Amino acid sequence: MEIKIEEWTVGKLIEFEKENSLRVNHEYQRGLRWTNFQKQMFIDSIFRGYSIPAFYFHKTIASQSKNVFYDIVDGQQRIDAIKSFSDGAFELLDPTGDIGFKFPNFMKDDSCPWGGKRFAELQPNLQKQLKDHKIVVYEIKTNNVNSIRDLFIRLQGGTPLTPQDKRDSWPGHFTEFVLRVGGKKGVDKWYGCPLFTEIAKVNNESNRRQLVAQIFMLYWNIQKENKFCDIKSANIDEFYHSHVDFDEDSKEAKAFLKACNKLHGIFEGNPKLVGHYLIHLFLLVNQLMAEYASGWESQLVNKWHEFDNRRQQASKDVKEGNEGVFNQYYLRYGLHAQTRSDSATTIRQRHVFFVEEMLELLNPEKLDKKRVLSNLERQTVFFRDKGICQWSRMKGHTRQVLWDEAEIHHVIPYSKGGKTDIGNSALVHPDWHPKTDQEVAEFRDWWQQNHPDNGNNQPRRSNGKKPVPPDGTKIKFLFNNKEHHGEYLGGKIVLTGDGGRSVTCSSLSDASRKVTNTPRNGWRDWFLLLPNQDEWIPADDWRRDQIV
Repeated sequence: MEIKIEEWTVGKLIEFEKENSLRVNHEYQRGLRWTNFQKQMFIDSIFRGYSIPAFYFHKTIASQSKNVFYDIVDGQQRIDAIKSFSDGAFELLDPTGDIGFKFPNFMKDDSCPWGGKRFAELQPNLQKQLKDHKIVVYEIKTNNVNSIRDLFIRLQGGTPLTPQDKRDSWPGHFTEFVLRVGGKKGVDKWYGCPLFTEIAKVNNESNRRQLVAQIFMLYWNIQKENKFCDIKSANIDEFYHSHVDFDEDSKEAKAFLKACNKLHGIFEGNPKLVGHYLIHLFLLVNQLMAEYASGWESQLVNKWHEFDNRRQQASKDVKEGNEGVFNQYYLRYGLHAQTRSDSATTIRQRHVFFVEEMLELLNPEKLDKKRVLSNLERQTVFFRDKGICQWSRMKGHTRQVLWDEAEIHHVIPYSKGGKTDIGNSALVHPDWHPKTDQEVAEFRDWWQQNHPDNGNNQPRRSNGKKPVPPDGTKIKFLFNNKEHHGEYLGGKIVLTGDGGRSVTCSSLSDASRKVTNTPRNGWRDWFLLLPNQDEWIPADDWRRDQIV
């Protein structure tokens, strides 16, 4: 096999493709897979002068015509993107437009004369810039076709790059920050923060750096917008792109590293922490440092162990069908660490419960001794109540409350012995804050019957009606290591049994009785998948949100 490295241009690539000199060997090529968005981003990268991967071609000469052909070994998707754009198949992305993708601020401010244009709409100098862009081509000569197949397998079938591996090569200061905090072997400047290199329980370096990015995203969104965010792969990509101009010396970056070092110092020498625990412990410690007197540090590990033991016991009880005293640890935390654990809703639900329980277990001393909630407690109430005014919920509405206007109402007034804690606090809008004795009493009575965290396990009633999920809602229940399924039809539940047999039930509790042969509160057992939704939720959570 003879391999020659050549320097081509994009223009030469376009001409060879038009002349059918570039050929796809369908024996091993996978076909076209890139979306328009991927093609747009690739062409945009060329205009920005970014380096693009090399192309591999098998150079052959036809025996009769002596024509030269290049079979594509690697680069099919990129070639198609270049050809499609030159043919006018799509327009490029405009950083200043509303395209559902966040470009970093510096790109929005920079000139982008190709943005939003097709090839024919570009100025001649831009068309020339694209065609003159240099690319590296490996020209391979061999009569042994199997060696080409072997090369293709080595290029495509080796250890594939993970999404985080790809992010590690992207330009920008946030990339450098994640590499420095997450660490990478063999590169001294990317030494890694010991919280992640020693305490985080991850499978490999790539996953470790991804965890750094995810925790920072959550931290950043809570700091900047007082809300949680999805931490899925696509969301991480978007965060990288929109923070290319990230300042590693900013107060947020320094505070992040300070909390990392604090948490490492507390957990050093203890068993490693899985991702979801590291997320919630970091967010908790970051605020404990700012708002509470020292002393909680010496208790944190033991109290976290107590939390984890309760969670494990709850998981065991639920799977065995037992009504354990810690079942909420499964329903409100353990379950959400298993399914859709990277969605904002799931993370928020876990974190609210985690903070409530850990504050009760730790009982830390506030720096501010006044009769007010700490910012951590206020945020937890805000997240727990989903940013919705609870007086409006009582009246059958869902008025959103902005963080800056949020007020906290003592359900049982302080003057009548009510505690200043999360459990006795409700989020309200300033315009709807109960004022008179009558309003306070009305809200207290509604809260004690209806709020999810008041310990009342009776089904919610409004106007004398029990809440019933809509037809088409799917249900599931794990009992004795077997998952049971059903669906709401005509206001009833149809369970699917062994052999395709179906059983009709009047309620979730009736369905639980048929599954377990014991009387049970079915709202605590089952999970719902509502029509047109893609997230399973505890039935009890759904029930508590219903007001007719």
